[in-house]
Amino acid sequence: MMPQDDQVDGVASAIDQAGQASSKFEAARSLRMALLSGTPSDAPVEEVTDLPVKAALWAFEYRISIGRDDTRQRVVVEPRFRGASGETDPPELAAIAEDVVEVWHALTSKVSSPWGLARLHHLLFERRFGRPHEHAIAAAKNYLAAAKNWEVGLDRAKLLAIALRIARSVNANEQAELIVTQLLSDARQELAGDDNRPGVFMRLVESILAERQPPGGVDDLLEAAFAQYADPFIRDEILRLQIARASDAEVKKQLWGRLVEVWNEAADHAQGLVRATHLKKALECAEGSQDRELVERAAANLQALRHEDLGFATFAASTGIDDAEIERLLAPISGAGNWQHALLGLYQVYGPATGDLAQNKARMEEHAREFVLSGLLSRELIGGDGLPRYRPQTDEDRKAMALAEQESYNIQIFAPILALALSRVADTYGIPSETDLAEFFAQAPLADEDLSHALARAFIRYWAGDAEGAVFTITPRVETMVRNLVIAMDRGVYRLQRDQKPGQYPGLGYLLDVLKSHGMDESWHRCVLTVCANPAGGWNIRNEVAHGFVNNAGMPVAAVVLQIAIYLWSLNGVPDDSDGHKSE
Repeated sequence: MMPQDDQVDGVASAIDQAGQASSKFEAARSLRMALLSGTPSDAPVEEVTDLPVKAALWAFEYRISIGRDDTRQRVVVEPRFRGASGETDPPELAAIAEDVVEVWHALTSKVSSPWGLARLHHLLFERRFGRPHEHAIAAAKNYLAAAKNWEVGLDRAKLLAIALRIARSVNANEQAELIVTQLLSDARQELAGDDNRPGVFMRLVESILAERQPPGGVDDLLEAAFAQYADPFIRDEILRLQIARASDAEVKKQLWGRLVEVWNEAADHAQGLVRATHLKKALECAEGSQDRELVERAAANLQALRHEDLGFATFAASTGIDDAEIERLLAPISGAGNWQHALLGLYQVYGPATGDLAQNKARMEEHAREFVLSGLLSRELIGGDGLPRYRPQTDEDRKAMALAEQESYNIQIFAPILALALSRVADTYGIPSETDLAEFFAQAPLADEDLSHALARAFIRYWAGDAEGAVFTITPRVETMVRNLVIAMDRGVYRLQRDQKPGQYPGLGYLLDVLKSHGMDESWHRCVLTVCANPAGGWNIRNEVAHGFVNNAGMPVAAVVLQIAIYLWSLNGVPDDSDGHKSE
């Protein structure tokens, strides 16, 4: 049954009163306070028993925005809240009861404020109530009228954008032209005013450019805006709009050049990481242009950065372990009986330097719960040369980075202990000869004579005090052993030459995944990956060493990589022997 006229009159009066506010926020707040007078301000609308009040509250709680469908703008109407289980507040527009829609229709004959009429007619159009075409035209007209009375620039620009899209959706071209004229007028006023509100200007211009045939003069507006707004981020947006509009190849090339120069100039006026970020942005823009010369110039500028230019701060922390505790940790090595058993103990006793995978994931999740804000910050990994390496793009990427960070923390704590353990092998049993070590390593069927001697020399370098030499020579052998294991499984992974890309084996990360799929311990898989080849964090020592970005690799780093080498060697199938050597 339809509500009584006096009930609708009261609600209409409240809408008109709220429509006199100067901003969208104030209008919505005023309406809610008026309609919920005498009840808690946070009371659920669903519990309101007065139908006209409930209908009005719901009408103004929908979130209306401009979205994109391919390259075209469209109006999106959705509930202000959507729960994880699918519940919404207010209900989905299509699910609104007919008696509520009837109230909206009744209010259109009582409400006089453009703000209120625009919203009511818009919802009736979206519900295809009565004569939808007439509701759409009425909504567009009232959105235009409301925008003219609105003081807050972004609110006004949004109302005009919504009005234009509604008018175009029903081919109300005469009304649409009036709105475009208003958009142009507002854009010119923004450039002429003293408020310096580039966000408002850009919102207005984007609505104009969404037209299939934007009006004349918009290119002049963009050029004027480029001169008016010095902020590189705004200039970036302006130039991208110009690039999208340009049809001539030479004009596009010039615009791309201007865009790269915007970020180069911004970098000239910045220092540290801000300067590096701007130069990276310049390179990204150059790559988008596909202009080789432009890319080379931008890359050269970024490559010129040095560590001292970035302004990094170094933090150090230490923890003390008493001598008795150190001896307890090293006891398995000292009491192994011989150097062979001691070497096996490096992985059998201590486990992976990154720690247990399940515990690391639990700590990562605990950290995410306790430090919520840190998960919202944008992060990027910097390589040993001071250049950007990796920025997570998805939630999965961010989780991978967080896990690698936890693993790296564990390595920093454990690596010095592992270095002491490896040194204790030589202190207790003496340094074995290369021949003895090579014979020991040759027990694994997949370790041929050359590999066995290479492993032996790497360990001897460490015990002789040449940690850097040990790192640089053992690191490529890690990949050798992983590759040997994959080949032994009869997995066809070699890739023939394609075009200019020569034939080669896939990368270490791919090979490690093959081993994991065949039963490699997951914690050890993570250890080898994070230490040697994890793009999402960790040491990534294989790439950093291979490209010459590691200036000085110390004993802890060498000990961790040598432990990984012993573990991978053990997977080759070391036979039981009289000395008690046992395969894993």
